[in-house]
Amino acid sequence: MFSQKNSQLAYSLGLTLLITLITTAGYQFSPKGSSLETLFFALGGKMPDGIIQAATFFCFFVCLFGIGALNNRIRREQYAFTAKLLPETEQYVLYPEDVNQIKLNTIEVERHLGTGLLTDLIKQAATKFRSSHSPAESLAIVETVSEMNRKTLDREFWMINTCQALIPAFGFLGTVLGMAAAILDMGKPQPTALASPTGPAGTVPQGVISSSDISSLIDSLGTAFFTTILAIVLGIVVNVMMKKIETRVEDLHTGMKRYVVEHLVNRIQL
Repeated sequence: MFSQKNSQLAYSLGLTLLITLITTAGYQFSPKGSSLETLFFALGGKMPDGIIQAATFFCFFVCLFGIGALNNRIRREQYAFTAKLLPETEQYVLYPEDVNQIKLNTIEVERHLGTGLLTDLIKQAATKFRSSHSPAESLAIVETVSEMNRKTLDREFWMINTCQALIPAFGFLGTVLGMAAAILDMGKPQPTALASPTGPAGTVPQGVISSSDISSLIDSLGTAFFTTILAIVLGIVVNVMMKKIETRVEDLHTGMKRYVVEHLVNRIQL
């Protein structure tokens, strides 16, 4: 599991560096004042200001790879249903020796498909019935093991949940830093213009703002706004995908428990 997490982090870092290089090069070589330059600036092309966007992209890719890994895990778990480990014929009754055979068959299937949540749930229920000869206690162990499996699978969400929370945090951080930089730029003492020799006597020289000062102010405000926009867009994508994967995980747990209860526990005849 840790090697898989490390791979996800490595892939996310690689993609983030690639996007950073592309946006930086695009910002440097785009025509000044063009919409293309603005686009690359919004994506973090101006360094070091774009480090906030880069961090946001990194968290976004970690979420994507984590959700993809969970989707693959769910598909593998759902594939166990195709093995037809339990009898699905209506009104089919199981006797104690049938329960023993089901456990043996499940162990054999695990040798080919590997250990899964469904096969483990079936084995636990069958083992409990063999020791207690009580369908009620088998049902109780199904509830217990299902809850344990739920917590085990939920632990795989920790890195996704962490990065999901960091995306809006980075957006807010970029907003604060950009606004702070803009305020500091406006608070700097401005150079004063020399009095025009042709001007009226006693004229007080007025402060002027150079084009570089205006550009710096616009860049600071742009950093504030664009980091927020990027975080909102990427956060929406992650939130939608997370709701979908959470629904699939919940359906998986519910389906496994219903499958074992309906086709194993409720069919046992003493």
